[in-house]
Amino acid sequence: MSDEVQRLDIGGIFSTAMADIGRDGMRYGACVVVVGLVAGGIDTYEPVVAGNIAGNIALFFVSVLAVYFTLQKRLSGDEIAPRFVAAFGLSLLTGIGILVGLVFLVVPGLMLLTRWAVSLPAMLRENLSVLEAMARSTALTEGNRWRILGLGLLIWVPFLIIMAAIGGLLAAFAGEESMDTLVFNIFVNMAAGGATILSSVCWSEAYLALAREDESGRSLAQIFA
Repeated sequence: MSDEVQRLDIGGIFSTAMADIGRDGMRYGACVVVVGLVAGGIDTYEPVVAGNIAGNIALFFVSVLAVYFTLQKRLSGDEIAPRFVAAFGLSLLTGIGILVGLVFLVVPGLMLLTRWAVSLPAMLRENLSVLEAMARSTALTEGNRWRILGLGLLIWVPFLIIMAAIGGLLAAFAGEESMDTLVFNIFVNMAAGGATILSSVCWSEAYLALAREDESGRSLAQIFA
């Protein structure tokens, strides 16, 4: 990579991701509806643990598909596959690391999140192993981690605020039992699916921007070697 790190344009990445989703709205909309119906139904009629597991599995598949769709559209000449098994291993390993960091000390967990933010798109595009993808993401995000954290907050903080506000209003005017209804659970899971898709597309666009810079730096280094 070149010595001078190119700063990520957070606003540009967010706008590009929104445009990506808008151009492929039918496919992403279908993903959101499936997540809402499946996870929302299980949340309503099955024990809490089963509902949480089903919701997380649904969001995992949606996140992998969103990354895959974005890379496939942006890099139509490359051979890219979803690689769900490898992606699950990556999600499990990075998730455990981030969770441990958040439980014991919040800041290390957030820093790990920013280090590994683009590991999934790196894995799918470059056909890397789990550990190679984590290392590649660590290298690519160096110098831009505060911006990546800002991008994550831009996506998830409004989502959490809106969900908390809607839940509070429902509890106040319709009673807490209204939050256990099928309609509400479908809505919450659809919203989570939408936020997950936006997050995944943003990380994919961030990866593409960082990878272009890295490959440009390597090319210049080879020319002047």
